[in-house]
Amino acid sequence: MNLSSLFGLAAGALVIGFAVTAGVPSSQIFFNVHAMIVVAGGTIAASVVCFSLPQLKGIFGTLASSLSVGNPNEARTIVDQLVRVSKCLNSGGSIEEVLNEVRHPFLKESLLLMDQGGLQVDELRDVLVKRIDLGNERLRRDSIMFKTIGRFPPAFGLIGTTIGMVGLLSGLGSPRAFEQLGPAMSLALVATFYGLVLSNIILIPIGENLLQKSDHDLVLRRLVVDGILLIKIGKHPVLVKEFLVSYLPPEKRTLAVAA
Repeated sequence: MNLSSLFGLAAGALVIGFAVTAGVPSSQIFFNVHAMIVVAGGTIAASVVCFSLPQLKGIFGTLASSLSVGNPNEARTIVDQLVRVSKCLNSGGSIEEVLNEVRHPFLKESLLLMDQGGLQVDELRDVLVKRIDLGNERLRRDSIMFKTIGRFPPAFGLIGTTIGMVGLLSGLGSPRAFEQLGPAMSLALVATFYGLVLSNIILIPIGENLLQKSDHDLVLRRLVVDGILLIKIGKHPVLVKEFLVSYLPPEKRTLAVAA
């Protein structure tokens, strides 16, 4: 699991838990089944209206992706593998000798596309750039989906609060209504609390996390395309390496393979 995301979720849970237990006389007031149903059910209903069922089914895979551990050295690994491919082809070898070591899916796909032949350099560039655009667009759509869904819980929390207030005000004429006013209002506001927590600690942060991942993935894909095109036109491995290490932070450039 992504340690940063895990730490953020844990910290958010601790802050909310502390506020719930220390800020009110009884934390039991925050457990309201009706408020949960209004917020959760309303959010699900609005999401179904906005997005197709296949998109919503894929939300769980997207969530797992946002919490998965990323490889901090992934860019350097891609540079190393591209340089090895360049050296291998430059010495008369074949891509198959290093293909089994490749784990990045876009890099493997690009190597196979280059190896199958039939495409000129400009045509290969056009195909890879198109795949970059479409792949990155999918990641950004997932980010937008989470951020869109994140707008619903506060709204349904307010609806739940409104329903509670209507019920509260309708009973003001009853005996002991004044004594019940405070507890009833606090219960009515619990729905808004659920909506704000769900939106601002889970859904919107996950959407922003996916946006950051899409930016990082875009850089990696551009790195792959530049390397593939340099290899395709037969540039020397030294040039391939020196060109590609420009994508790495200065402190990691000396760690890349020597051509």
